[in-house]
Amino acid sequence: MIYKFKILSEEDDKFFMDVEILSEQTFYDFHNFIQEELEYDSSFLAKFFIANHNLQRKQEIPLIIDKKSAKNILTMDKAVLANFIKDAHQKLIYLFDILNNRTFFIELVETISDSASRYYPICTDFGGEIPQQFGKKNNKINVFDDEDDDIDIDIFHSKKAAPVLDDEEEDFTPEPFEKDINFEPEEETEQDEPESTDTDKFDDTEDIDETDIEK
Repeated sequence: MIYKFKILSEEDDKFFMDVEILSEQTFYDFHNFIQEELEYDSSFLAKFFIANHNLQRKQEIPLIIDKKSAKNILTMDKAVLANFIKDAHQKLIYLFDILNNRTFFIELVETISDSASRYYPICTDFGGEIPQQFGKKNNKINVFDDEDDDIDIDIFHSKKAAPVLDDEEEDFTPEPFEKDINFEPEEETEQDEPESTDTDKFDDTEDIDETDIEK
């Protein structure tokens, strides 16, 4: 059996990717395919979550786990898709940027019979621009639930460089005005000094030229 999933971005409404994958393949196969198709650096950690219809995270399927939690959680390479897909419109969450809590929303849209002429997984449709793997500003924070919103806000405050550019601009708006006021007298003094020296030089040259003409 083939699972056909649609992958959507929380940051760009125009981005989507349709993927067909065998039901007996693993989440690790799914993870590798997403990374390769989007040309991401696969050396970074990622996670899948089994989600409900409200996109609330239920069961975690990580790439790797600690030894302490090895008995309770299956890793991607051991988690077969068919063992977790229980709904005709099963929803998943793919956390590809763990530090910034950035995700793809995945939904099962169709189950079809496999084709012997195809190698799975395969991308059957694609649209929009690929979201950056790291450092991209979340423009649609309201998409998250209340719990996720709190997490995103904490991340934005802890990292001032990349996200929340609007807040930074508002905080720094008075600074240019202060700088302009402070530098005005300095510019005037600098302009007065060269003018005085230049006029002296021009006066000397004019005197020399007149004497030369008389001779």
